[in-house]
Amino acid sequence: MSRLTTTVRCMLLAASTAFAHGCADDPRQGWSTASIYPTQYKTIAVNIIENETYFREVGFMLTDAVITTIERQTPYKVTSETNADTLLTGRITNVNLTSLSQNEATGLDEEVIIGVTIDFNWTDLETDRTILERTGFKGGGLFVPTSQSRETLELGEIGVVQQLADDLVDEMQAVW
Repeated sequence: MSRLTTTVRCMLLAASTAFAHGCADDPRQGWSTASIYPTQYKTIAVNIIENETYFREVGFMLTDAVITTIERQTPYKVTSETNADTLLTGRITNVNLTSLSQNEATGLDEEVIIGVTIDFNWTDLETDRTILERTGFKGGGLFVPTSQSRETLELGEIGVVQQLADDLVDEMQAVW
């Protein structure tokens, strides 16, 4: 038998062993091709996220980002509450600005983090059971309001909203 034939046979044997034993049916058991999201749900309603702060647009921006992220990353379809299996509600409890650095000559902020804290709840509408609940869930977005970059507060809001939406949807998969 040639060396090439032996090498090919060894590679095929290794590949078939990896495919046969490499993946589990349950993501808790190791690598899996199964969904990382709870599979008993097909649809989700997302209420407009309430906002207890003076940063009014952040609630609407976060709601839109969460809906977009759910549609993009999960197997769930976002629909109305009357047609949904589950309901996601949330509330912004705090928005704060933290200066990271200031210009020594002018005293103006050079780097600022906008921090947002939310509480959210994901509920099974059929059983009225809480699937996932988080309080004090935080995210942050950086913007640079210097005269050279001229980044606005809205740029920081967009950054924190997208980060929070991604993190919230990631929490939905961690339920299993």
